[in-house]
Amino acid sequence: MDKEYIDILQLFGDSEAAAFSIHNLLQAGKGYGLAVGSWVGPYAMCRTWEVLARNQREKNEQGEQPLPMAIYVVSGDEDGERGGAPVVCIEDASKRCSEFSRGLLPWTPLLLLVPLVLGLDKVNLRCVTFSRFYDTK
Repeated sequence: MDKEYIDILQLFGDSEAAAFSIHNLLQAGKGYGLAVGSWVGPYAMCRTWEVLARNQREKNEQGEQPLPMAIYVVSGDEDGERGGAPVVCIEDASKRCSEFSRGLLPWTPLLLLVPLVLGLDKVNLRCVTFSRFYDTK
């Protein structure tokens, strides 16, 4: 297996020492209501991943990112707190990439998180059709 792939997988191990473990995820998500055994909405989960990535970068003495990509959470308004349809803003995504690479790289990988609920009691068939349309397999 590719060493880079293994290194990324180890970030998600079942230990507090693993940067993105469930233990650290719950700790970072306290402000969004994350608790063991509770249901969490997609917005809270996406923002928790963003907080966790930022916290891990701040803990690292060299200031390096624990993930090899920038993270951008798409939201319906400036904070996403009031809901609304998620809108990808190219300028914001570009800014996140530039901040991630400190402006030193012409291209930066981006993890785009879209907090979207497809249905409460059933999934609308249009959503299923849409996701199949973009499936690259």
